[in-house]
Amino acid sequence: MNVVEKKEFFYSNYTGDAVMTVYKVFPGVELVYNSVHMNHFNRGESTVGNYIEIHHCLEGRIEQEFNNGNLYLMPGDLSIAIRDKTMDAYIFPLHHYHGITIAIDINVFPKCFSELLSDVFVEPLEVARRLCQTEPFFVLRGEKYIEHIFSEIYDAPEKGRIGYFKVKIMELFLMLNKIDLEQVKPASNSVPRSNVILAKEVAEFLSCNLNSHITILELAKQFNVSPTHLKKIFKDVYGTPIYKYVRVQKMQLAAQLLLNTNCTILQIAGDCGYTNSGKFSAAFKEVMGETPFEYRKNHHNKEEM
Repeated sequence: MNVVEKKEFFYSNYTGDAVMTVYKVFPGVELVYNSVHMNHFNRGESTVGNYIEIHHCLEGRIEQEFNNGNLYLMPGDLSIAIRDKTMDAYIFPLHHYHGITIAIDINVFPKCFSELLSDVFVEPLEVARRLCQTEPFFVLRGEKYIEHIFSEIYDAPEKGRIGYFKVKIMELFLMLNKIDLEQVKPASNSVPRSNVILAKEVAEFLSCNLNSHITILELAKQFNVSPTHLKKIFKDVYGTPIYKYVRVQKMQLAAQLLLNTNCTILQIAGDCGYTNSGKFSAAFKEVMGETPFEYRKNHHNKEEM
């Protein structure tokens, strides 16, 4: 009887918490389910070596740092990269992420899948090298065949899961091996580091002024950039327009106030920059799925458990 090699790693800091559920699929191959509700965490010291790293984003947004800029994945996106050490720092601009990571230790895993299944002549490292010819990473955005493969991994039954993962990883590399780079141009969209820094400074400023109504023009003047440039770089990093980002931040703050204080809903609305409780309730329900009253009633006791 085979024992499923599964480990869970829990992370927590002032920004929230995360769980990584790690399965050892082949020697040198791990598949990881990521469930994240925080801005960032460090997994620990990175291990030097040779690795193929694949990320698939189901929900939220993940940030990866490379030499010349930062790469962002949103729902439906897949990235593949060759690294000289394991990734240790993880960043999630929206404080929310669900996705899968497949990590392959090239020094341990067989060179070709044919060593595992005689008819599968695919070499993972050669596939990765071909796709990453011009960039340190390769990205596919919203391809249906990738979505199909990963949707089945997300829904994999617990019984026989490792065997299922083996089949799906082989299928993934068979599909990646068939990509015609003349037909499918890589959608890297790396964001220059200077733009990343500016966008994060803007986000921090907005988070510190959630009770104020700040226009794009005022914000652009504050950071000495054009409104057009400001809107573009912010969406490049956070994947959403500034006004939507601010609204979500306000509602997340409101949710914490509803659970952790005795303030009235009208008071909380004011703390979030709303003078009209009706508009506040409508905005809260759109983001959180419940009215402020329902949210406090349904979740307050859970926080105390």
